[in-house]
Amino acid sequence: MGFERSAIDGERSNRTIALAAEFGRLITAGDLLSGEALPTEKEIQTTHGVSRTVVREAVRHLAAKGLVSVGPKVGTKVRPRIDWNMLDADVMAWHLTAPMRRPFVEALYEMRLINEPSAARLAAKRIDAAQAERLTLALKGMRDNPRGSHELIVADLDFHRIILEATGNPILVSLGALIERSLSISFSLSWRQNPQDETVRQHDRVMQAILSGDGDAAELFMRRLIESAFNDVTHALYAHGEEGAKTAVGVGG
Repeated sequence: MGFERSAIDGERSNRTIALAAEFGRLITAGDLLSGEALPTEKEIQTTHGVSRTVVREAVRHLAAKGLVSVGPKVGTKVRPRIDWNMLDADVMAWHLTAPMRRPFVEALYEMRLINEPSAARLAAKRIDAAQAERLTLALKGMRDNPRGSHELIVADLDFHRIILEATGNPILVSLGALIERSLSISFSLSWRQNPQDETVRQHDRVMQAILSGDGDAAELFMRRLIESAFNDVTHALYAHGEEGAKTAVGVGG
């Protein structure tokens, strides 16, 4: 009996997540605009073949992310974009699977330019021996693994995460974890554009500045690194179009 109940709960949870994701994508893509109402509970039950419980749980899921509001007599309505939790992992993923995702990628790099150069400056003052060793290994992973490979992308993510960690600022560390999904996609795009030895060289300059304690140079080289990566990503989105770039990095619907 316990196994059967667990299976039923698991299936309901999967349907809830799938339903929330479907409406989340519609909202982030702009197919449902701020102030627009979602279909009624009964309509969603009928069109999607799910229970009232699944519908209500999916709506709560969206409401928790700031995408919708629920009120008596007015139903479920899309909230203004300014209210969305843009650092939520699902919200970011839904933006990255939208047909027009370039504005979100641009916003991501703008946010990185605001935070990561300053983080590199702090890391130059605060990095410890263990973090320095891990940073060196991350760079080695970028140098030794094939261009565009999963292992190389992981090493690139590690490199930036270690620098945020080395600041000693827990909020910056959490920021790195929150944007990991978005960074993995944008890194995939930029690695496809830039020659591997040049990208490794750019990262190495950042690392050497940090390890030598030169905060000014670390900040400058990190800014140049992110600007270069942004140019590569922009080129990828222009060169292939939104759908071409989406296919190129294997982003599913």
